[in-house]
Amino acid sequence: MEEKVSITTKRKQIQPAIEYCMDNRISFTISPIGLSPEEFQIDLIVSGIKQALALGMFVKEHKFELLGQSELPKAKVSTAFVKKTEVKGNMDVSNASSKSEQQPVTTVLHF
Repeated sequence: MEEKVSITTKRKQIQPAIEYCMDNRISFTISPIGLSPEEFQIDLIVSGIKQALALGMFVKEHKFELLGQSELPKAKVSTAFVKKTEVKGNMDVSNASSKSEQQPVTTVLHF
Protein backbone atom coordinates (compact mmCIF):
# COMPACT_ATOMS: atom_id res chain seq x y z
CA MET A 1 0.00 0.00 0.00
CA GLU A 2 1.63 3.21 -1.15
CA GLU A 3 0.45 6.71 -0.28
CA LYS A 4 1.50 10.01 -1.81
CA VAL A 5 2.34 12.79 0.65
CA SER A 6 3.15 16.36 -0.35
CA ILE A 7 5.03 18.89 1.74
CA THR A 8 6.04 22.47 1.06
CA THR A 9 9.37 23.94 2.04
CA LYS A 10 11.69 26.86 1.48
CA ARG A 11 14.82 26.54 -0.62
CA LYS A 12 17.14 26.44 2.41
CA GLN A 13 15.30 23.41 3.89
CA ILE A 14 15.38 21.21 0.78
CA GLN A 15 18.72 19.59 1.61
CA PRO A 16 17.59 17.89 4.88
CA ALA A 17 14.48 16.58 3.10
CA ILE A 18 16.53 15.13 0.25
CA GLU A 19 18.98 13.50 2.65
CA TYR A 20 16.12 12.02 4.70
CA CYS A 21 14.46 10.56 1.59
CA MET A 22 17.71 9.07 0.32
CA ASP A 23 18.64 7.59 3.72
CA ASN A 24 15.20 5.96 4.10
CA ARG A 25 14.76 4.98 0.44
CA ILE A 26 11.65 7.09 -0.11
CA SER A 27 10.77 8.00 -3.70
CA PHE A 28 10.34 11.75 -4.14
CA THR A 29 9.94 14.52 -6.70
CA ILE A 30 10.60 18.23 -6.18
CA SER A 31 8.86 20.98 -8.11
CA PRO A 32 8.76 24.77 -7.65
CA ILE A 33 5.54 26.39 -6.46
CA GLY A 34 4.28 29.24 -8.64
CA LEU A 35 6.69 31.92 -9.75
CA SER A 36 8.55 32.12 -6.46
CA PRO A 37 12.08 30.65 -6.63
CA GLU A 38 12.05 30.18 -2.84
CA GLU A 39 9.15 27.72 -2.28
CA PHE A 40 9.08 24.11 -3.41
CA GLN A 41 6.71 21.18 -3.21
CA ILE A 42 8.13 17.76 -2.40
CA ASP A 43 5.98 14.75 -3.32
CA LEU A 44 6.87 11.61 -1.36
CA ILE A 45 5.64 8.05 -1.88
CA VAL A 46 5.35 6.29 1.48
CA SER A 47 4.96 2.52 1.66
CA GLY A 48 4.21 1.26 5.13
CA ILE A 49 3.08 2.48 8.50
CA LYS A 50 6.56 2.58 10.03
CA GLN A 51 7.83 4.72 7.20
CA ALA A 52 4.80 7.02 7.55
CA LEU A 53 5.33 7.46 11.30
CA ALA A 54 9.01 8.19 10.87
CA LEU A 55 8.21 10.70 8.12
CA GLY A 56 5.62 12.38 10.35
CA MET A 57 8.19 12.83 13.11
CA PHE A 58 10.70 14.21 10.60
CA VAL A 59 8.14 16.67 9.18
CA LYS A 60 7.21 17.87 12.67
CA GLU A 61 10.84 18.22 13.74
CA HIS A 62 11.79 20.30 10.69
CA LYS A 63 8.49 22.24 10.63
CA PHE A 64 7.52 21.40 7.08
CA GLU A 65 3.97 22.10 5.98
CA LEU A 66 1.83 19.19 4.75
CA LEU A 67 -0.41 19.90 1.78
CA GLY A 68 -4.03 18.75 1.90
CA GLN A 69 -4.07 18.45 5.68
CA SER A 70 -6.59 20.70 7.37
CA GLU A 71 -6.60 21.63 11.02
CA LEU A 72 -7.33 18.45 12.99
CA PRO A 73 -10.04 18.69 15.65
CA LYS A 74 -8.97 18.38 19.27
CA ALA A 75 -9.43 14.99 20.87
CA LYS A 76 -12.47 14.66 23.11
CA VAL A 77 -11.99 13.49 26.66
CA SER A 78 -13.98 10.36 27.22
CA THR A 79 -14.88 8.74 30.48
CA ALA A 80 -15.18 5.02 30.90
CA PHE A 81 -17.66 3.45 33.24
CA VAL A 82 -16.52 0.72 35.58
CA LYS A 83 -18.92 -1.53 37.47
CA LYS A 84 -18.37 -1.41 41.17
CA THR A 85 -19.60 -4.54 42.89
CA GLU A 86 -20.35 -4.92 46.52
CA VAL A 87 -19.79 -8.41 47.84
CA LYS A 88 -21.24 -9.35 51.18
CA GLY A 89 -19.81 -11.90 53.62
CA ASN A 90 -20.87 -15.02 51.66
CA MET A 91 -19.23 -13.91 48.35
CA ASP A 92 -22.41 -14.39 46.28
CA VAL A 93 -21.43 -13.07 42.83
CA SER A 94 -24.89 -13.37 41.26
CA ASN A 95 -26.42 -11.19 43.98
CA ALA A 96 -23.60 -8.65 43.78
CA SER A 97 -24.04 -8.03 40.05
CA SER A 98 -27.65 -6.92 40.53
CA LYS A 99 -26.57 -4.22 43.01
CA SER A 100 -23.70 -2.89 40.88
CA GLU A 101 -23.21 0.82 40.37
CA GLN A 102 -21.52 2.59 37.50
CA GLN A 103 -19.01 5.29 38.32
CA PRO A 104 -17.01 7.32 35.77
CA VAL A 105 -13.26 6.77 35.68
CA THR A 106 -10.93 9.41 34.31
CA THR A 107 -7.20 9.25 33.76
CA VAL A 108 -4.84 12.20 34.04
CA LEU A 109 -1.38 11.95 32.54
CA HIS A 110 1.38 14.16 33.94
CA PHE A 111 4.45 14.74 31.80
